[in-house]
Amino acid sequence: MTVEHRCQVARLFVALEYGEQLAHQCALYQFTALENKQAQAFLQAQARQEAEHASLFAMAIDWLTPKHAYTVPSALQRFGQRLLAAQARNDLSECLIASQIILEGFGEQILLHLNRGMDNYNIGFKQQRHLILRQEQSHHAFGLKVLASQLDSGQTTPARVHALTQDYLHLIQQVTDEMGDIFAALDEDAQEYRQALIDQLPAWLQRDSA
Repeated sequence: MTVEHRCQVARLFVALEYGEQLAHQCALYQFTALENKQAQAFLQAQARQEAEHASLFAMAIDWLTPKHAYTVPSALQRFGQRLLAAQARNDLSECLIASQIILEGFGEQILLHLNRGMDNYNIGFKQQRHLILRQEQSHHAFGLKVLASQLDSGQTTPARVHALTQDYLHLIQQVTDEMGDIFAALDEDAQEYRQALIDQLPAWLQRDSA
């Protein structure tokens, strides 16, 4: 692996580490917001997993580019600021959409598409990367299930769900635009990741997503 590839993968892992830290905070919040014991058990496990993921990505960054600091993409920071603001005002529906569905779904697509390329470049942590992917998929599915339950019970509305989904997909578009050079260096098209995220959303979330 070239020095350039190591730097670009490290930059990608910085973004993923930040996303895992956000997901960890949101899982802890959702644990207190949901009273269902089965959901709480899942979220307790998720919070632990997200913290482990963040630590793993931090280790990978240090392994790839020791003593070199990278900044989190500004668009991703804006995503995080809006998500944490929703959490601060106890908006469970927005947190579910932003964290469990959009953020987890985007991270899932990155790992799903890049794992093969990372293996080809002999980038380490293969077993851990594939474990993280499986866990991200379960977190995403959990969020869809809880949000669907909120819709069925009238705790939120289809119009609000659609509007929030579009807002956060727009923020993800800004993230992919800003990180385009990272993906290009790894022979990937950043826009394919956003489209893959949209394509995996269920029909009741996909309206006007293209």
